[in-house]
Amino acid sequence: MITVHSTGGEKIIFVNTDDAESVSTLSNRKAYVITYGFNSKATITASSVNDSHMVLCLQRAIVDLRGNEIEPQEFSVALTGVYQPEAVMLIVSVGIVSG
Repeated sequence: MITVHSTGGEKIIFVNTDDAESVSTLSNRKAYVITYGFNSKATITASSVNDSHMVLCLQRAIVDLRGNEIEPQEFSVALTGVYQPEAVMLIVSVGIVSG
């Protein structure tokens, strides 16, 4: 789980939905939560994964730090090395929220 504070002071929490311990700690937190992982309810999940690219799916609209609404969509990410799929989903999630 990673917590980021936006310039407005709000907390944004990125959590892997496949990590039950991290998910269980969210119940009493007041924050904007972005989930990622292979769970079908995650905000960002992978539609397909192979050695050279991943197709990721933003499953619901989210708002970036500038206040722009990002609509659900699929997009391809080229991989130039060996990466854990969860790390790629986290990095893309942070990038989307960052604008």
